[in-house]
Amino acid sequence: MYTLQLVNRDYPLASHFVPSHLTQDKQSRIWVCKVALKAFRALNKGLEKKGLSSLFLISGYRPYAYQERLFERKKQVFLKQGLDDKAAYNKASQIIAPPGCSEHQLGLAIDVATWSMKDLEDPLIISFGETKEGCWLQNYAPYYGFILRYPLDKTTITGVSYEPWHYRYVGKEHALTMQKRQFTLEEYTNFLKKESF
Repeated sequence: MYTLQLVNRDYPLASHFVPSHLTQDKQSRIWVCKVALKAFRALNKGLEKKGLSSLFLISGYRPYAYQERLFERKKQVFLKQGLDDKAAYNKASQIIAPPGCSEHQLGLAIDVATWSMKDLEDPLIISFGETKEGCWLQNYAPYYGFILRYPLDKTTITGVSYEPWHYRYVGKEHALTMQKRQFTLEEYTNFLKKESF
């Protein structure tokens, strides 16, 4: 059930949580859980078989302390703009998950870009979803165990803006069921709770 663990502002991880079985991708030097990296490599082979560009890992596992630094930096930007502490926190949390609230800490979430986008100042851009690779991912990632974690039409459910680059490993069976039912992870975990009673 670990692959289905929900992590967000309502279900934060402890600061000391570190996933087991982390491994480093040789190309990007990004750390990810072994099962997710194996699935990502298979997914890349699937892309290449269709004549598309393989993807580059931009982000994977993030320790609590790293997420804390990212969040604090963004919060400082808003404090310098004159917002008070609470307003700066709220504004920053719309862009970056507060520490403990990022599923990157699980080691099962990945941010990806095409090789042509990886050297951009910010390779995580909305237009990734419109690339051939981004469109293919939305349709075929579940066959490799991944879901588009923050879809455009489900922002009110996830509480996170559309992120076409952010995929979460949940396992093939769960991913295909979620795709068929058009569920987010929030909807799916609620569905499973109801089904178990």
